[in-house]
Amino acid sequence: MKHRGLPERFCWTKFGAEAGESIDKILARKDRERVRNGGVFLWGIGNSVAPGIRALVRHESEPAVIFSPMRAKAKAIDFAPARVAVWRRARGIDGREWDMPRGSTVTSRGDNSGGIAKRSHYALVCRSDTPLTDSPATDVQLRFGSICNLLSGSPLGYSQVTSVVGYRECHGDGGPLYAIGFRAQLVYPYLVELFDPVITDEGALLALNLTGIDPSTTLRGAK
Repeated sequence: MKHRGLPERFCWTKFGAEAGESIDKILARKDRERVRNGGVFLWGIGNSVAPGIRALVRHESEPAVIFSPMRAKAKAIDFAPARVAVWRRARGIDGREWDMPRGSTVTSRGDNSGGIAKRSHYALVCRSDTPLTDSPATDVQLRFGSICNLLSGSPLGYSQVTSVVGYRECHGDGGPLYAIGFRAQLVYPYLVELFDPVITDEGALLALNLTGIDPSTTLRGAK
């Protein structure tokens, strides 16, 4: 069963301002990355959804990821963090180290909620043959109450940003509607754990982005 053109099972992630960058700047940077790497780009997420991704890949030959803009404004700690992490190395969900495509840059807040420097992060490995900002106009929206955790069948929590989902019977008003910003396909290795970060000042990172310099290249040898 497919719902209004959406796949039966998919990875769903919400996006907003992150690591001191606005949505427009993030999408522009990801599009440059996509062009450099033949359609492939990495999309950073804060939590591991490895069990769900494994199940999704078993069920779907072309697993999809759907991106929805967040309904709420970004928190100050995300929009203007004191420090930013630039992630340099990755390992797949099989535990093996994976070479990040040259020109790929994943950033995040540099500190966790306790103020301690982050040591790991995650990223979805995505592919799109069309620009991320060129998604065709559509009235399709995702009703929050009609999806559930793919593995457990449990309803999603409102605070969950990234989940692997399927459909469920919807009762009542079905909860809020989420717009669909754009879509992509997940490609091998689908999800990676990131490590070996460079923790840098937010202003220094933004200066590099504004000049069009790839931060991952500039900071690759930094400690």
